[in-house]
Amino acid sequence: MSLQISSPTPATILLLYCKGARRPFAGKAHECTGDLTVVRLEGRFGTVPALHLASFTPQRLFEPRIVDMVSGALEVHGLEKTPEGDWVAQAWRLKFE
Repeated sequence: MSLQISSPTPATILLLYCKGARRPFAGKAHECTGDLTVVRLEGRFGTVPALHLASFTPQRLFEPRIVDMVSGALEVHGLEKTPEGDWVAQAWRLKFE
């Protein structure tokens, strides 16, 4: 179960990591656009904050931390769960529209 904390905001993210490793060239193919919300998800050990991007391929970034602000975009680091069930590092470059 998730608890929505913010109202949806249009945003575009650029996925900077792939399976925990930094992409040398992240481009348009690695962008997703949709409505971004901040949520808290219930888990085994309590609630966890996450960013959720509702798009064609929904994206979630768990335990997000803002690490940089460059040219009108935020760089946010956190964790993502792969389809195989592994937890890996992920970074988003986030632009609000």
